[in-house]
Amino acid sequence: MNKRMLPLLAPFLCCALAAAAAEPAPAAQFEPDTEAATTGALQGTTWVGGGPTWKVWVKQLDGDERLNFIERMTGLAIDPYANRPDEPPAYHTFLVVIENDGPTGLSFNPQSAWLKTNKNKVLLPQGLADLSFNYRVTGRELPAAYENVQGALFERAISVAPGDTASGLLIYDRVQRKTKRWNLGLRVTLSDGERAAFNAPYRRSDLKKKGPDG
Repeated sequence: MNKRMLPLLAPFLCCALAAAAAEPAPAAQFEPDTEAATTGALQGTTWVGGGPTWKVWVKQLDGDERLNFIERMTGLAIDPYANRPDEPPAYHTFLVVIENDGPTGLSFNPQSAWLKTNKNKVLLPQGLADLSFNYRVTGRELPAAYENVQGALFERAISVAPGDTASGLLIYDRVQRKTKRWNLGLRVTLSDGERAAFNAPYRRSDLKKKGPDG
């Protein structure tokens, strides 16, 4: 390049570099980890498990899918967990469906649904109460319309009657980019008091899969 051109191009180069720096780093993507131990089976991108009297489905959702589910459940096209266009996603979202095929009721407490990373960091689901706290920390109030989204979330303990199905979202803070793997563990309490467990493992999409020799 002609050295005489550098002073003329400098403003444009600075603007281009500033724009590149302003772009958010792409969020790490995660996919079902078919190499990890699990109590379920993978059907497409959905983990499926359960026992003789109950079944569970777990599917990771992106932002558009989360909004579609909220709108289907509440009639409102409002997503309190949506990220701004200039920011990477801040949450992991899962659609969880629990079916009771037994003769008596079962219960599910979302606070016993832990997301545990390969670094042994444990995350709990983030409900509207947690989101409201985050707003207050920054001197803001949670918009009143967001309260209407609660019907789409698994936020409190629920009971599922015989023959019924319950569905809702579990939403977690996004794990650090360097995280390689994590496991979503669910527990349901059956009518006899037995606690049945199910786990859905995920891995970072850019990790190389193990070969036949490990």
